[in-house]
Amino acid sequence: MNKPPPSEATGQERLWCSALYFFSAVMGAFALVDLDAGRLSGATGDAGVTCLMLSLMNQFPMVRAIIGAAARRPSPEQMRREAERLRTADPWSERAATAGWTLLFGSLILRALGLD
Repeated sequence: MNKPPPSEATGQERLWCSALYFFSAVMGAFALVDLDAGRLSGATGDAGVTCLMLSLMNQFPMVRAIIGAAARRPSPEQMRREAERLRTADPWSERAATAGWTLLFGSLILRALGLD
């Protein structure tokens, strides 16, 4: 099966990806510090934010397509095809986002139960 050629990343996309990677590393470090201090809910929330930031790194082509949709008015079918192409090109991104939202929800539940 031939894969479509990846869209060329612009300088701005590379900058945002680098920033997200840096901030995800910082949030991962915060998660480890919270875990070491015994703050399970804080560590869970920080780990969730880390996963979400990592999952956003490969979503810039879709963001660019949505922004460009206002000017070009592509059909909903074209937008669905682009979303599916991105989903199949980077399946780990969707899994990381799911893990991130799950961890954030777990952190909220831990805080609601009064566990810190």
